[in-house]
Amino acid sequence: MPVETGNRGLFLDLVGTLVKMDETRQLPLSPNGEIVIELMPNVVEKLAPIRNHLIFVVSNQAGIKRGRLRAEAVEAAMRELDERLGDILTGWQICPHDESDCCECRKPRSGMITELAQIYGVDLPTSTMVGDQEVDAQAAHAAGVGRFVYAKDFFGWTESV
Repeated sequence: MPVETGNRGLFLDLVGTLVKMDETRQLPLSPNGEIVIELMPNVVEKLAPIRNHLIFVVSNQAGIKRGRLRAEAVEAAMRELDERLGDILTGWQICPHDESDCCECRKPRSGMITELAQIYGVDLPTSTMVGDQEVDAQAAHAAGVGRFVYAKDFFGWTESV
């Protein structure tokens, strides 16, 4: 059920921002093909104090379309992530498409962000997006998110992670 409008939200990218990526910048897989969720440094510590805010994850996962990942496995990984973060996520959106689909949800387009904002009454100009790539910044800008912060700055990474 939608909440009142005017709420500030925190939108977070997934791979390279909240969880570690493999050498191809995708969700890592175990030898038996299961998604491995390994949190990036300082994620829990930074998010714990704001657990009562609206916190969302928006993630491109073209591996679903390409057959590398199953949608159900990505959803299960998101539930595992939320549990490991202390059940702080308000919601998430996953884009299963690749560039050839020209969908509105795939970052750098704004669809995932604007859909979550509409559902939860988020005031985008007062909200923040955190990500590790330019497409995250572009999606935030396209959605009208007021502030974008690179993950390394938001989480205080002083070394390459």
